[in-house]
Amino acid sequence: MKKLLESKGWRALALFLCLVFGLMTVACGACGLYDYFEFGMDPGAEPNYTESDFYYAYVHERPLSSRLEDGYVNLYMFLFNGRMVFLPLAGAGLLLTLALFAFLLASAGRTPEGVELRGVHRWPLEVYAGLLAAVFLVGLMVLFWIVEEIGYIAYLGIAIPGLAAAVLAMGAAVLLLCMTLAARIRAGQWWKNTVCYFLLRLCGRLLRALGRTLIAAVRAIPVAWKLALVFCGVSLINIFGIVLMVESRGYEGFWLFALFLVDLAGLAASLLLGVQLRRLRQAGQAMAAGDLSYTVDTQKLWGELKAHGEDLNAVRAGLSRAVNERMRSERFKTELITNVSHDLKTPLTSIVNYVDLLKKEEIESPQAREYIKVLDRQSQRLRKLTEDLVDASKASSGVLPVSLETLDLRELVTQAGGEYAERLSRAGVETVTTLPEGECPIRADGRLLWRVLDNLFLNVCKYAQSGTRFYVNLQPMDHGAALTLRNISREPLNIPAEELMERFVRGDRSRSGEGSGLGLSIARSLMECMGGSLDLSLDGDLFKVTLYFPQ
Repeated sequence: MKKLLESKGWRALALFLCLVFGLMTVACGACGLYDYFEFGMDPGAEPNYTESDFYYAYVHERPLSSRLEDGYVNLYMFLFNGRMVFLPLAGAGLLLTLALFAFLLASAGRTPEGVELRGVHRWPLEVYAGLLAAVFLVGLMVLFWIVEEIGYIAYLGIAIPGLAAAVLAMGAAVLLLCMTLAARIRAGQWWKNTVCYFLLRLCGRLLRALGRTLIAAVRAIPVAWKLALVFCGVSLINIFGIVLMVESRGYEGFWLFALFLVDLAGLAASLLLGVQLRRLRQAGQAMAAGDLSYTVDTQKLWGELKAHGEDLNAVRAGLSRAVNERMRSERFKTELITNVSHDLKTPLTSIVNYVDLLKKEEIESPQAREYIKVLDRQSQRLRKLTEDLVDASKASSGVLPVSLETLDLRELVTQAGGEYAERLSRAGVETVTTLPEGECPIRADGRLLWRVLDNLFLNVCKYAQSGTRFYVNLQPMDHGAALTLRNISREPLNIPAEELMERFVRGDRSRSGEGSGLGLSIARSLMECMGGSLDLSLDGDLFKVTLYFPQ
């Protein structure tokens, strides 16, 4: 059924048949009504041409040729002989016409691509309806003329086709109007696709443009001038009222002059008030723009305006102190981490080297060998912590060199999965990887990106619950790609996601496991250096990280 509604061929056939059956309904209905009033429903009635209403309406007292009179006789006998079948045919034709009409309304505007207005349906509704109305009126005029003048038409073979053509034209106009209304309503554009809508929209745009112009013009006028214009308007009204009063009651011009002086004083006060308000506005705009060195001159302000200016100066001073304290704190933390990390490297390098030398010595004591293993493990952990501190400091301060290039993220994810396949297997974690077909190009620094992936995969090896799955999903996007990593944590994640992203914070509050708590913070900083982002979300023990890469 859907294909039938969307087919142009079936729609055209239905339109043709609807007109044909509609014409049949009208013709059979007219003939049946004539027979009913002329002969009644008596099947045994006899024809009487010269006594019929047909004869008196079209033939009586008119000179006719023998050929035309024979035509009237034949038409009368046709109406008489079909008196028992015209009304049933009209009923059947009406049912078929209504069915086809319903099909046409249901299919109007439908295409294989969906509901879409095409062809004449895209015309403005008033224009299309006007053309159809003109066709309907012409057909109606022709119909009335033929009915009134049928007795003077020389040949019925012209009159009857003329009647049929007029009825078809009127029916086609009505049918096409109904179809276009159905299509426009179905598409939701019956109102937008009209001349009235276009004119109203144009008027609305003109009014909005005029309003914006007036508002811009008013805003461009200084506050003092605005107050002056208000004063002038009020003064003119007052002067007009005083003049009327003087003329009507005989008052002297003293009161007019006194009122003018009062208005002049009001003008001066309004001008001064406007200037002060402008100073306060300029101060607010400067602070909003980030200029914390701007100071409001409160010596020339009055009352509450002066108090407001002093408050603005206090806000400026407080913001300046807060910004300076924040900058000094960030600078101190960065310098402290960098200096301490560099100071730790020298003794740590010596410890690592001497531990390596002790490992090469032949030591018989089992306890001594165990001590050496502990020293080796803790020194390596300390060296990793020192490297993480340096990386975190460089990444957060923005001094880390970044070399962006086009990389295939699919290949990098595959390599990371291969590197950690054995460790994940030892941790009892099954990896489920979903990768797209073909390459997934991104813009990133290969060295920094590998550090991000290394931190995230290492976290899974350390903190994922044994016997669970680790999901890796790479999804290409319109302007880049998104890499999502999900796993179940072994320890309860009893902290918010934002807190877990901070430095030296781990999900394991007891800090009984390995790790510095810098991995996620470094990964996020590195992603931001490359123009991407890292989002972390926690749902119970579900740990989910999403990396967004630009293309």
